Amino acid sequence: MSGPLRLGLVGKNIPYSLSPAIFEWGFEVTEIAGRYVIHDLEEESLPSLIASAEWDGLNVTIPYKAAAVRFCAQLTPVARDAGAVNTLFRKDGEVWGDNTDLAGFGYALARRRAPNETFHNVLVIGSGGAARAVVVALGKGYHQMAITVASRDAARARRKLGEFVESTDLSFASLENARESLEGFDLVVNATPTGGASCPGSPISPPLRFNPAALVMDLIYEPRRTMFLEQAKACGARTENGLVTLIAQAAASFLVWTGKEFPLKRAMIELLPRLKAL
Repeated sequence: MSGPLRLGLVGKNIPYSLSPAIFEWGFEVTEIAGRYVIHDLEEESLPSLIASAEWDGLNVTIPYKAAAVRFCAQLTPVARDAGAVNTLFRKDGEVWGDNTDLAGFGYALARRRAPNETFHNVLVIGSGGAARAVVVALGKGYHQMAITVASRDAARARRKLGEFVESTDLSFASLENARESLEGFDLVVNATPTGGASCPGSPISPPLRFNPAALVMDLIYEPRRTMFLEQAKACGARTENGLVTLIAQAAASFLVWTGKEFPLKRAMIELLPRLKAL
């Protein structure tokens, strides 16, 4: 098609999203004409939007990352591994689903991980599309680690995640059991929306006692410091919110849609401080 690229984000209760600001910066520095809009909608409207000709590329966020799989004619190997999509594109007239959350989380973890640091016991909180991406990314990028997935319903989480991570040393626990053993984990990742702008609170009920040597990551970026991260900081743990993950997954989506590299290193210098201040 001629004219600016029509890109956007589809989700529910997402007016706070920083994705438009990220892509507007990307359009400017790469000199690509495009616009990025938010589609905040109910799930019944998802099929018609995906089937429409109104977009050239879409990001998918909570709570539709798993649901969007049903409307894709094809999945990339990464999306198939994760069992969820966050990026939609068209190829040969078909809708394809990709998952750049793995690349985004992997970049954020590598950037924050200390030199030669290894993780032996990892806790991932959640069992949705974001949690799947984190577990698969860890399974692909790191070895000799034991991963515990904690959720409100451990049996349901096992059914949802087990098929995607058969080769990973994976166990499942209730939130209460995770709370009791929290100090034993050297990497903790909150992959739920709890603690975010539209879902206040903490994914595990406080007070929480973290390992002071742990790295604690929250994929939420609004607010910048969640109750969960505040508890981790109070215990002396290193903390990281979801801003770097957000920018890095957007960079990977940008490449899918435009064929051009998003200047990620430059974004860490110029864009990240700007987003932190918003």
